[in-house]
Amino acid sequence: MSKHTCIRTKKSLLSTAVLVLFLMLIWLPIRSYADGCNISKCSNVVLDSTVTTYSTYYLSYIPASLQDIYAADGGNIRIYHESDPLPEIDTSGWSNIGNIIGYFEWRSGPLIMLSTKPVERASACVTDQAKISICHEFGHYITIKSNIIRGISTDYRISDDFEEAFKAEKSNYNKSSCKLPKGYKKNISRTAASVEFYATIFAGLMLYPEDTMATFPRCSALVLDDMNYIINNASVQ
Repeated sequence: MSKHTCIRTKKSLLSTAVLVLFLMLIWLPIRSYADGCNISKCSNVVLDSTVTTYSTYYLSYIPASLQDIYAADGGNIRIYHESDPLPEIDTSGWSNIGNIIGYFEWRSGPLIMLSTKPVERASACVTDQAKISICHEFGHYITIKSNIIRGISTDYRISDDFEEAFKAEKSNYNKSSCKLPKGYKKNISRTAASVEFYATIFAGLMLYPEDTMATFPRCSALVLDDMNYIINNASVQ
């Protein structure tokens, strides 16, 4: 190993350590109780246990500081039965609606919609799909909220820096060094658009932080920077 290679390796390790420390700092105040967790059913067909499952994942994996900001924005999470896909939204022009198990929109207020399928028919999905879904959809909220606070836009616009990182790292899940679970790798392998990749990186940081940062260091750093910016600049009453 050359001197320059050694220096680069040390810098890489230091950057990873800083990212891990930052993630630990924002991850520590996790709630273990249903305070401000606004999760509800779209119909009585949805099982109470499904709402409880999603509520538990939300409270366990989304940092409390971000939960507070989401609640202050009037954020809601709604669970719909898979036999009645994508309610409460105009789906004209959408394709493969039956395969969609979650989506996010922000019109009158941020709204996460989640299908019962990953919970009530988990065997039909990849492992951890329910956890990945709720974190992925929250990742879309992070994209828009960061853009709004920064005064960039009110939509899903992705920065040039993330676009470059996405192009450089989008196939890293194929590397032999990648230790991420198969279910997560299956999710990220399907993300052809950078905006979806961003949301899946957020999900990975919430569920598998060390392995996500090791596999996608540039993308992870940019998502973490957006999270930090939101936490430090969003006013919560």
